[in-house]
Amino acid sequence: MTRIPPEHQRIRYPWIASLIALVAVALASAGCGVDSGGASQTATTAASDTAVASPTPWGPTATPTPDLTVLLKDGGIAIIEKAYNRLLDQYIEPLEPSRLLAEAWAGMTQEARALGVAPPAQPSFGGDRVAAFEAFRAAYVPLANSVPDATKLRYGAIRQMANSLQDCHTFFLNPVAHETLVDTRDGKGSVGIGVELASVPPLVTEVITGGPAAAAGVLVGDRIIGIDGADATNLGPAGAYDLINGDEGTSVSLRLRRPGAAAPIEVTMTRARVNPPNVDFRIIEDRIGYVRVRNFVNGGIRKDLENVLGDFERRGLTGWIIDMRGNPGGFLDLDAISLFVRDGVIVSARGRGGEVEEFRASGKALPQLRPAVVLANHQTGSVAEVFVAALQEYGVARVIGATTNGCAGYTDVQDLGDGSSLAVTTHVNIGPVSGRVLAGAGVIPDQAVARTESDISNARDPQLDAAVGHLLGR
Repeated sequence: MTRIPPEHQRIRYPWIASLIALVAVALASAGCGVDSGGASQTATTAASDTAVASPTPWGPTATPTPDLTVLLKDGGIAIIEKAYNRLLDQYIEPLEPSRLLAEAWAGMTQEARALGVAPPAQPSFGGDRVAAFEAFRAAYVPLANSVPDATKLRYGAIRQMANSLQDCHTFFLNPVAHETLVDTRDGKGSVGIGVELASVPPLVTEVITGGPAAAAGVLVGDRIIGIDGADATNLGPAGAYDLINGDEGTSVSLRLRRPGAAAPIEVTMTRARVNPPNVDFRIIEDRIGYVRVRNFVNGGIRKDLENVLGDFERRGLTGWIIDMRGNPGGFLDLDAISLFVRDGVIVSARGRGGEVEEFRASGKALPQLRPAVVLANHQTGSVAEVFVAALQEYGVARVIGATTNGCAGYTDVQDLGDGSSLAVTTHVNIGPVSGRVLAGAGVIPDQAVARTESDISNARDPQLDAAVGHLLGR
């Protein structure tokens, strides 16, 4: 779940119109590829950064951001140092300085070679954290000053430090990704073509109504095998989004393999802002209310949920299905969980020192709860997992689908000073009743039901069918 202290907000230039595979890194954030849970990632979904999402007291004290010219001196070594110190000081587990710097060197080296520059041999990163970084500085600065633009070197170093931890809540965001993260979680949508993807080659699992892909005739079940003339057959969702997304108003061409089509299909579309409803609903078989939540956005979803469920009640519906599949999380929303839990601890989190923070229900639960099912899959992550765990452990709902992502914790996102940012895991979640660690394990469904690629391609949803069957007593 995302927590961004207000002192780290920066109002810069207008929103950059592009979305890279952000959720794939973090809140992918909730894993890649199709699996037994019907995994998917969204090209119109990321995370946010304009307000404190919860009453958590965590986070560093604000410090003034140096002038950008100063930060960019010597290839932006000060920016790398800031990222290095944040990881050492704030990451949920203590880290070894020499290991971090070895990873930074590896990331920088890869980018240097891609630029056609021969990097020097890796220096020794012995001694304390300060001495180790000075060794990095001494080797990095001459190399950075030998190239016209050291941005890729700098970002390669920071990205590899974060990625080496293999933690879904610790990740690097370049300026484009950072702005997209802000935009989407603020409910403004994001620029792209309006599809959700999974697997290799990229499988279209959803086409957003009104988006460029829908207008171009892209269908659920299509496989993307080419993007702007480049082969895409070996790409996962993350790699595909890197090529598909770009600036608003620019075009992208896709080569599609469609079930039943004799030859590949070529489509071209113009990238645009796509903003699907975050909370969507419908009625199934005149008796069951279905509501899907895409993200936990800044400002919360309690009011939307309360309105939808209130409407279900007025219509006399006898059961609810709450679909959290593909929801990567976002801002901690105690009020939304409190709709379903009248009293007790609803969120628990363990910090770096082993201390446990507990947050209780607000006491503002719905006046009437109906039999409920929560749908979850391997792409249900972060705050969505906390939501699912609370409803399961308090016996409010039966969980059907696949084990959630196991990306259950708090990420603190801070601008590094040049528009890029670093998200660092500061706390991990545990079950509010069971005390079971959710991070790395996820929420195990009460009823495991797979949804395969074949199901998706043929518009079948056995997980939803199982939920309806349970509520109707079939």
